Amino acid sequence: MLRVAILLGLLGVALFVGTPSLAEAQSYVTTTSSRVPFERVDSLRQLLKETKPVLAEAKRRGGILDDVWLIHAWGGEYNVVQMTTWKSWAAIEDTTLGFSAATRKVYPDSVARKKINDRFNWVFSGVAHVDNIYQKVE
Repeated sequence: MLRVAILLGLLGVALFVGTPSLAEAQSYVTTTSSRVPFERVDSLRQLLKETKPVLAEAKRRGGILDDVWLIHAWGGEYNVVQMTTWKSWAAIEDTTLGFSAATRKVYPDSVARKKINDRFNWVFSGVAHVDNIYQKVE
C-alpha cells in the first residue's frame, strides 16, 4: 500500500512538472555546433561583428536573453558553436521574437538583408552541424 502511495505521489509530481504553464517559465538554450572550414572563420567573425545590432534588437524584443558564439582555431572539427538562451519555449516558437524579425527591423531594405543572409549562407554552405535544445538549470 505504501508503494502504491509513493508511486502515485511520484506520478503526481511528474505530471505537475510536465505542465505547459511551468514550461513557459523555464528558459531554454539552443545550440548549433558546426564544422566551419578554417578559411571561412574570419568571414564569420566579421559577420558577427557587423550584425551585433540584430542581437541587440532580438534581446530588446524579449524572447532571446543571450546569444553567444564560441570559435576555436581548428577547422574540420565542430569548431563553431552558437548558444542562444530563450526566455521560454513559447519564445522559441514565436516568430516575432527571433533573429529573423530582428533582422527585418535592423535591415529594412530587403537587398541589404539578402546580402547579409547570402554571406552567412556561404559560411555555412555544405557544413555539417548538430542542433540541440537544453533546459537551463537554475
